[in-house]
Amino acid sequence: MDSNKKIFEVKKTFGLSVLLKLTRKTIDGIEISETDGKYRSNLNLDEMNRAVTRTMASHNIQLKIG
Repeated sequence: MDSNKKIFEVKKTFGLSVLLKLTRKTIDGIEISETDGKYRSNLNLDEMNRAVTRTMASHNIQLKIG
């Protein structure tokens, strides 16, 4: 299955919770649910990646690792 067909499903973490909540409020039509410690969306993996990237850019959020 190529990445644009994969469903968006990731393990729940605090930082991701905040980012996904902001993405859901920023972009219309996104549904995000939480079940068994994982988030799922009505968007596929590529669409969700673009939505999160757009949200981060519009709110000037930069990830720093390390």
